[in-house]
Amino acid sequence: MSDHVAISVCHCSLEPEVERVSERGGRLAIMAFCYRLDSSGPFANATTLNLSTCRFPCFSVRAFGSRSHEDGANSLKPHGKNNVPNGASSDVMKLFNEVQQNMLFLNKQRVDALDDLRKAEMEKETLLAKIKLLETKIETVSLDRDTLKKQLQMLKLRSAKDSGGHLLPSPIFSELLLRLDSMVLTGAINRGQASQLKSLILKQDVGVANTFSSLRQKSDRDVASGLLPLLNPNRRFGLHITHICAELNPAAISGAVGSFVVNLSSALQKKGNLVDVVLPKYATMDMDAVQDLRVTEANFQSFFGGQWHANKIWTGLVRSIPVTFIESLHPDGFFLRDKLYDYKDDFERFSYFCRAALEYILKSGKQPDVLHLHDWQTALVAPMFWELYASQGLGGSRILLTCSSFRSQCLQEPEKLGYCGLDPMRLHRHDRLQDAGQPNMVNILKGGIVYSNKITTMAPLSNAFDLENGQALQATIMAHKNKLLEIMNGVDLALWDPATDVNLPSVYSIDNLSGKLACKRHIKKQLGLLNSSDSEPLVGCLMPQASESNFDLIKALLRCSSVKRAEFVLMGGSKMERFANELEGENARIIRSYDDSTAHLIIAASDILVCLSSEGTTELPLIAMMYGSVPVAKHDMSVSLKDASDSVHEVDANAFIYSSGTAQDLSAALLRAIDCNRNDPEKWKQLIRNGMSRDFSWDGECVQEYISAYASLKQL
Repeated sequence: MSDHVAISVCHCSLEPEVERVSERGGRLAIMAFCYRLDSSGPFANATTLNLSTCRFPCFSVRAFGSRSHEDGANSLKPHGKNNVPNGASSDVMKLFNEVQQNMLFLNKQRVDALDDLRKAEMEKETLLAKIKLLETKIETVSLDRDTLKKQLQMLKLRSAKDSGGHLLPSPIFSELLLRLDSMVLTGAINRGQASQLKSLILKQDVGVANTFSSLRQKSDRDVASGLLPLLNPNRRFGLHITHICAELNPAAISGAVGSFVVNLSSALQKKGNLVDVVLPKYATMDMDAVQDLRVTEANFQSFFGGQWHANKIWTGLVRSIPVTFIESLHPDGFFLRDKLYDYKDDFERFSYFCRAALEYILKSGKQPDVLHLHDWQTALVAPMFWELYASQGLGGSRILLTCSSFRSQCLQEPEKLGYCGLDPMRLHRHDRLQDAGQPNMVNILKGGIVYSNKITTMAPLSNAFDLENGQALQATIMAHKNKLLEIMNGVDLALWDPATDVNLPSVYSIDNLSGKLACKRHIKKQLGLLNSSDSEPLVGCLMPQASESNFDLIKALLRCSSVKRAEFVLMGGSKMERFANELEGENARIIRSYDDSTAHLIIAASDILVCLSSEGTTELPLIAMMYGSVPVAKHDMSVSLKDASDSVHEVDANAFIYSSGTAQDLSAALLRAIDCNRNDPEKWKQLIRNGMSRDFSWDGECVQEYISAYASLKQL
């Protein structure tokens, strides 16, 4: 039998209708008709319709598809004129009409479905075209922005050149003129010094503007200490800074140091300073990130382990920053490893590099104003410099050490100091490298603190007083507190800028905050927070390193938000999964996994951002302010925080500060923030303006503070 079999009605009066049905609907309609007959008609109990047993002789079997249309038509012949009962004929006609209507309905659905599919495909193509167009526009805007930046820089340089190296008039000079009067009255400077400084103001001196801009919030004596060195007639514009470090983004990345060095170096270059970097040449380094890489054909050796060892010197550019790579040829393959750190011989590896870096600076004839060191890996440069190299012609340089964290200090046996030519007996003393917790060991980070001229921190200073295993540095830091500076990192505008952030559904700026409200509405809809108006405060909190120790703090935040009818959104790491169900409520949502894109959206959407103090989060309050979200933060997270609850900061307030890490103290600060948001809209707007008007980028306050720190070293 044919694969495609249907039943046809063969009454002569129905034949044209059946043929028309078969032509329009094909097998589907006829089979539907058969099914109707089979399930409800006289053949309800038959599994197969058999023409020979059918009591209606007007039915016959017909095969479609395997035979020609003509062959099928020949089978549609009546068996007699009047051998069909009238009732049966009427039933058949009724059933046939129903099948025909069903067939037409199904066919219409099929056509509609095909139309919908075609429309969906067209919409998809349209959306893809729009996405491609937007991507092109973004690339164009980025290129235009870079071009404008370069043009602006060229204009500034041309302007400075045309004015003999001085900028055009600026309000900063007007402010300084008034400040000089105050400094004379307080005795910070004398009249002659004030007169000389006024002469530099009349010349629109770049150095004076930069120095005062970074010190304007400090005391008269601090301003004077920064400005007076500029009166030296032999001073040169700009400083020479050499970073000696173990990381550099993007060539060698492990932690925060690599990004810090490249961002600060770029900002210093823009201010007219000469900056270069000395770095180990790792086997795993991304050499594609280095431009103009070349090896120096020179015989260069450095001392280690009682003998001199050969090294190769490579040079190149990383994001326009000159970099010298020292390739160790030591038989232990110090830098021929799979990763940067965490080997048993890390002390040997980096003490070798420290000695080689100083040897290179000496033999290459460099005379940097400042050697900028980073963490314990290059902290040993400081004692090496003063013990071995300052007397060899580098005495004009000074040392600045930046600690990204005080937790990693590197304790070693004193005898190992001899590997790089240092005298263990001379340095293993309580006022030098001897560790306070383990007196039989030397502390390498402590040596950097003791021997450096200035120390800056990337982490809250309180971290230095909260260490385990007896490695505390309290006594050392207190003894050298006069050279300690807390300078917060700048914020990378390529990643964090509400005016250009691609992670936001709508961008915004201090001049137009409508996009911030759009972000708030977007995340509320996304998380199902639809029971309140736009005016109700939204509290956000980011905890990428959430742990059980934070659980009480989170519960306290949720209680505060609930009592004040505020909405609360928390995004934590994977450890939040076990707490999520317990913490979520009608107005609280817990995002169980950490995602960078969502983090951007939460910061932008929040009216209040709770910033819990932990390592690696010190930039969060600054980012919150840049995005118009008022931070609730611990007092030591940033020197830029000004408490809105303190009458001293009535004009420049930008945050709500809690002093301790207790749930009670944190809750009180959050309650104050919610009350202010709800009850004092004018003050709230001022807090937002105060935060968004600050320049927390690397090119802003951060680089100015480092320039001031470098300049102060030249006085020593």
